[in-house]
Amino acid sequence: MTKSRLEAFSDGVFAIIITIMVLDIKLPATGDLSAVFTPEWLAAFFAYITSYILVTSFWVSHHKIIYHLEKVDTGILWLNSFTLFPISLIPFAADWFGNFPNKMAPSMTYGLLYVLTVFALFMLNRGVMQRMPIERAKKLKPYNARRGGMIVMGLIGTGLAYFWPPITGFMILGFTGLWIVWALITHKFSEQ
Repeated sequence: MTKSRLEAFSDGVFAIIITIMVLDIKLPATGDLSAVFTPEWLAAFFAYITSYILVTSFWVSHHKIIYHLEKVDTGILWLNSFTLFPISLIPFAADWFGNFPNKMAPSMTYGLLYVLTVFALFMLNRGVMQRMPIERAKKLKPYNARRGGMIVMGLIGTGLAYFWPPITGFMILGFTGLWIVWALITHKFSEQ
């Protein structure tokens, strides 16, 4: 199988995930502007925004990992499929969390799904690194070190949802935002 076919399949999955998320946004209860500012609607919209940024950051990470791949084999196909699986559950978790942001079960589910997805990207990156020359693979190693830190912080944040469930959304948005800022800064400096 060619790398472009793997990328096309993965991009299609990401596109469907984002489409499902936007379709899950409920219309405000009335035609008044005040309906947009209800706590229920704002919580659901916050969950959508957070999840959109999250899915987009996962798409960018996935692209950066696959970019380095030279040959697609069965192991990579399975790693890629296992990576896409938790990402495909984000619309469900975002909708549940958005409707019940003050409940522990949806918050912990959303947090654990975040951790599982970062772990899946960690494993995909590791699989790609194993198929590369050692010198080139060393360049990808720092990404997995950061992902390992994000997994630990994600588990801590998810545990804190036991005490204050909304922290999960802030944690995911914060970690994802930091990842994006870091990626933008390093990209800018690596271009010089």
